[in-house]
This record gives sequence, structure tokens and C-alpha cells, in this order.
Amino acid sequence: MRTHQERLVAMATQKRTQPTGARSEEREMNFLLLNQIGCLLLLGFHVQYVIAQVDLSQNAQGYDCSHIWERNNDSISGIYTIKPLGAIASFQVFCEMKADGGWTLIQRHDGQDGLLFNRVWADYKIGFGNISGEHWLGLDQMYMLTNQDGRTSKLLISLGTFEGNEAFSLYSSFRVGPQSNLYQLSVGEYSGSAGDAFRVGNSNQDGSYFSTKDKDNDKCISCKIGDTRFASCSRYQSSSGWWFGSCGNANLNGQWRPEENNVGWASSVYWGTYRIVESLKYSKMFVGNYPSI
Repeated sequence: MRTHQERLVAMATQKRTQPTGARSEEREMNFLLLNQIGCLLLLGFHVQYVIAQVDLSQNAQGYDCSHIWERNNDSISGIYTIKPLGAIASFQVFCEMKADGGWTLIQRHDGQDGLLFNRVWADYKIGFGNISGEHWLGLDQMYMLTNQDGRTSKLLISLGTFEGNEAFSLYSSFRVGPQSNLYQLSVGEYSGSAGDAFRVGNSNQDGSYFSTKDKDNDKCISCKIGDTRFASCSRYQSSSGWWFGSCGNANLNGQWRPEENNVGWASSVYWGTYRIVESLKYSKMFVGNYPSI
């Protein structure tokens, strides 16, 4: 069977020797030419895509911040490019390098950039803000970070008050599910000084699905706080996104409040086992990764 190129050469030769050839043959040759051009264009696009993906992989400095630290214990805190195991592309993160390893910052809320967290599902999915400042890394990125084959994840939450007090909550394991499972939260054993606000009595956020003002997954058909009834925990708490489980006792994405006006709000930067009615000065969420045993 002749290739497109062989048929084109044969038809072009025939056209020169038979100038009165049938128009149908000329149309067929034009069709074959257009077909070849289309194939070449598609091939070019594919090659460019492959090159781009290779470049992304080559630019990555590690699977995650912990992996970067494992490879070089002298690494300093700052912005790095990572590519978690199994991820299609690399992305930038802020790495906090400590004496015990590297930590990937996935959330920072401190009012310094005036960043608004009253966002829709699409924003929380891909992330928003300034990587070196106030930001939400993105649920897709959190999924990739916490679902690497052969690597286990843990969660460190760092909290601070306007009085200068600091506390932390550490979870021995941490996983964010895929979008098909609504980015379900899973946390392990707690230790620390700020309390386990994810799990307080009947308000258990461990196992909760992520909710935003435009996508309500909080399992709360008719919630009630005090004398107020509402259908959506997100809308009640300044339209922020979080793993609300019948609202619960934690929401680090609530509205940031200044020191002179940070008490008694329904929505705030809130960790109920540390400060009950007080909006925190800052919150930071870090993921640590290490090889599975």
C-alpha cells in the first residue's frame, strides 16, 4: 500500500504528463496535501507538549519540601518547585525548612495581604493568593501531596494570637481525597498544644467533605448555632471554604479580624479548642512527607 507521500508524488507526475487530467484527481491531491499539513501540525503540537512536560519534570527540585530537605539538610526556607510522585506537572510551593525536616506550606491566613477567602469551589480547587505570603495552595495540589505512593503525610497547624502566644496541632497522618470524593479530609492521631478542633464531641470534621459557598457538602440539612438556623455552614461563616462537618469547631479560612475587633464573630480565623470566641492573628498549615514504613 502506498503512503500519502508516494501518492502525492505519483499524482503530481501524472498531472505534469497529462495536463488535461480529470479534476477529481486534482481534488484528491489537494485533499491529501491538506491532510498531510494537518498531521504535521498535530505532530508539532504534540512534540511541544511533551517538551513542556519534560521541562517541568527537570525543573522540579523534589517530590515535596520534605524530599528536598532529605536530599540536602542545608536547604533554606523559600519558594521551590516540586513534583509529587504521580503528579502530571510540577508547581511552586513555599518550603519551611526546620531542623527536623522540610514542610510544605499549604495555607497561610494572617491578614498581611488582605486576601479574601470567600471564594467559590473553582478557586479552592486550584488555589489562590501569593505563594510567599497569604495563600491557599489548592485542593488539587493537596491531593497530589498527600497521595504519593511510598510516602506518608502528616499535618502541622501553627497558630498565633495578638497577645504573642503560639500553639500547634500535629496530626500523625493527613490525606485529602480526590475531587471525585469531594476532597474528603482524613487526619490521624493528634498531639500538640492547640487541641484537636477537628474532633470535638458530635462536631467531627475528620472524614468531612470540602464545602464552599457554591458547593454545599457539610451534611448539615438545617444547622443551628444559638437561635440562628441556616442551611450552609460556608455561607454562615463569611462564604469561606472548609471541611465543615455540621459546621464544627475549626475554620482557618474564616474572615480575618484585626486586633481591635477580633472577639465574638460567627466567622473568623477559628480553632475552637485553642480560642473559643477569639479570631486568631494567624494560621499556617504545613504538610510533612516521609517514606512509608
